[in-house]
Amino acid sequence: MILFLDFDGVLHPQYEGEPTPVDRVFCHLPRFEAIIRDFPSVEIVISSTWRYQFTLDQIRARFSSDIAARIIDMTPQTENIDSQYFPARREGEILGWLLAAGREYVPWVALDDAAWQFQQHRDRLIACTWYVGLDDKVELKLRAALTSIGG
Repeated sequence: MILFLDFDGVLHPQYEGEPTPVDRVFCHLPRFEAIIRDFPSVEIVISSTWRYQFTLDQIRARFSSDIAARIIDMTPQTENIDSQYFPARREGEILGWLLAAGREYVPWVALDDAAWQFQQHRDRLIACTWYVGLDDKVELKLRAALTSIGG
């Protein structure tokens, strides 16, 4: 099973028009890691836009070593057209990664705050509220999803 992971609005809240304060960046990471430890067969692919600025190794370095070892890749980077980020683009990047990896039949979910980035596979989306991130309600949904598909 694969979990496609976004960061902004998930592992920390987003702030409209402002950068996330340094003391809030990755504030929900301990909760995320605790959840994932309960599902040892889950592999993680980074779908966050952080992949445009950081290498896979730099991203792994933000996680505990046991969780970092389960981060297997990042979705492909696609360029903006006329500086627009089009609807369902994140979903397209995920589907593209699955196809390129030969894993299109592997069960997957996405943990993301941008529901508008998913159209065909909204049933696989565990949506966070962008200005909150991974809270109690999302944790319950994520645990239920991972349990139901054998994570």
